[in-house]
Parts: sequence; C-alpha cells; structure tokens
Amino acid sequence: MIRKRLVEPVGYAGSTNRMKSRKGKTMSTLYVTETGVQVHKEGQRLLVKKGREVLQDIPMIKVDRVVLMGKGASITTPTLYALTQRKVGVYYLSSKGRFIMRTVGSEHHHSRLRQAQVRACDDAGRGLDIARAIVRGKVSNQRVLVQRHSEGASWSHNALAQMDAMRRQVEAAANLDELRGREGLAARDYFHLMRQLLRPPMGGGTWGFERRAYYPPTDPVNALLSFGYTLLLNDLVAACQLAGLDPDIGFFHAVDYNKPAMALDLEEELRPVVVDSIVLTAINRPIFRLDDFEIGTLRQRSEDDDDEENVPGALAVPAQKQRGEAPARPIYLKEAARKRFISLYEARVNEQIFYPPTGEQTSYRRIFELQAYAMARVILGESPHYLPFTVR
Repeated sequence: MIRKRLVEPVGYAGSTNRMKSRKGKTMSTLYVTETGVQVHKEGQRLLVKKGREVLQDIPMIKVDRVVLMGKGASITTPTLYALTQRKVGVYYLSSKGRFIMRTVGSEHHHSRLRQAQVRACDDAGRGLDIARAIVRGKVSNQRVLVQRHSEGASWSHNALAQMDAMRRQVEAAANLDELRGREGLAARDYFHLMRQLLRPPMGGGTWGFERRAYYPPTDPVNALLSFGYTLLLNDLVAACQLAGLDPDIGFFHAVDYNKPAMALDLEEELRPVVVDSIVLTAINRPIFRLDDFEIGTLRQRSEDDDDEENVPGALAVPAQKQRGEAPARPIYLKEAARKRFISLYEARVNEQIFYPPTGEQTSYRRIFELQAYAMARVILGESPHYLPFTVR
C-alpha cells in the first residue's frame, strides 16, 4: 500500500491542485520536503521513496516540475536525466524556501528574441514604457486587494483615493529612477494598509508586522510573504524560459549579477493577486498561528551554508529594530506550516480565472506563461505595448 505522508506531492494529490497543460493533459508540481526522501524513475513513472518504502507513485507524464526543498531531499541521476529530456524543470530550494538552482534540459532556440530583449533593455524610451505598465499593473492589483479586504472600513475610501492618485503619478514618471521612487512610496503605503487589514493572532499576541522586511524576515507576516514570493518567482523564471525570454534581463528591475530581473518584472503585477491574497486570507481565517513560526539564529553565512539553525519553543515576535540596536533575529515557518502554505499556493495558482486578452477561463499558472509570451511579443515589435494582468 502506497503511503502519502512525508512528501508533499502538491498539485498531484487532490483535484483542486491539478491543472491542464496546453495539450489538455493533467499536469502537476511535485514537492519533496523531508530529509531522506529521494525521487526515482522506474519505467515511465516517478517513485518517491524513503529507503525501500514507496511513498508516492506518479506517472512521469503528469508532472511538469519537481521541487526539492532542503539538503536532505534528493533525486537520482537517471531520474534527473529523464526529466530534463522532457523539459521538466527540477528546482532546488533551501528548507526555508530560498532559491538555490534550477536544472532544465535543452531550452528554446529563440536567439532573435534574446537579441531583441537586450536591445530593448538598452532603449530608455521602450524600457520606461514597459516598466510603467508593470508598476501600473502592480498598483492596480494592490488597490483591488485592499478594496476587497477592507470591507467598507472607515479609512478605506481615503486610502483607495490615494492609491488612485499614486497610479496617476506612476503614469507621469519621466524616467526610470523617478518611477522606481514612486513605486517604492506606493509599496510603503500599501504594506501599511495591509497591516491594518490583519486580524490579531488567536490566543493573543501580535504579528509584529510594521513594514516589508526582505531578508531576513523579521516577523511571521514577512516570513509568509517572502516564502510565497520565492515560490512565485520560481514559476515566473520557468515561464520566461518557456517563452524564450532571458530571465535575467528586465526593464523595471536593474540588471545585476544573479538577479532574475525579467522574472521579477513579471512578478510585480502578480504578487498582490497571488501571494498577498493568500497571506491575508490565511492569517485572517485563521490558517496560521504564532506557534507555526520559529526563530532563527544570527550568524555569519557563507555560500555553502544552508539555513539558520532554529530555536524550538513558542514564538515571541521581537520588536522592530531601532537605530543602534542589534538586528532582529529571523522568523521562519515551521516544517508543517511550510507544507500548509505550499498547498495554499498550489491551490491558488491552479485556480481558474478569466483572462481578458483571450476571453477564456484559465489558471493563474497558465497566465504566468501567457504574460511572458505577451512580453516577448512586445520585445519583438509584434505588439505595441505591454498590458499587465489586472483583476477587478
């Protein structure tokens, strides 16, 4: 009898986590999260095993990506070879969700698109037009999320009016530096509003969320946001590569070493409707509690280090760091809570939603690919302007 514990085959187990590929096949994401679990190939099937025990038996044709989390989750070389031959991406993340690397087979041969992408990136006028659209889409979707969750709060009318004004300021930005500055102000105000939308934890206490803290996350809300953004970015890197785009050359985000600027560009408009929506709903329902998080240690990191060691016991959220004080210790999801968030994420990205450019109902994950293709058409001059994906 096949047991289904110890491994997170999110996207495969359960009808709500399945999606349809362009060819109509049911596709899925396989997450392997526990130390000692290994993915094997047997014929045309994937076996997820711990020692001799088979935890999951999956037809290879039904898997479109494999995610290994932590140093203890692994995959055999023949399996890796077979998956890359099928163009199935294999992602390696740290146990806390930090991206390590992605293994893929032979990708696109669209050299003309890559050449045009570099030229467009060097064209200040074209780059600013695309970057404006990216930020406009982000602010628009942030406004929708605030409107949905504020539920007629007394402060919502003024807040939404200010977000409308910020959207107009984004349109008026004269250069990329000005646009980035206005996006930063919009993000600051948005996360301030998000803080007001959060219900307090069950059982008392506080979430300790004052502002967006990138790395390390200093409170449970930032821990959820950072983990979700990492999962979303992985999907958008894959979407870029599928469309033939270079994930590292973008328009709004500065091009830099080891920075997937194009994937980050595409992520901006999608963060509010995918990750932020999950976080707000999960905290307010509530699906997460303070004891779903743990405190990491502060220590010097090297490139070979994995994640910080964790301190067992109940979480006491530290106050925000003041000038001159020691840095706050990082906050992370515990293992069971990470699995729970992965399930929420997969349910969200496989949710069917109306996509205006084609007039069809499709999944968010398919929209990731469609937006990457839309970006490619703009870069090649086949479409005049990039249209971000927005919701109402």
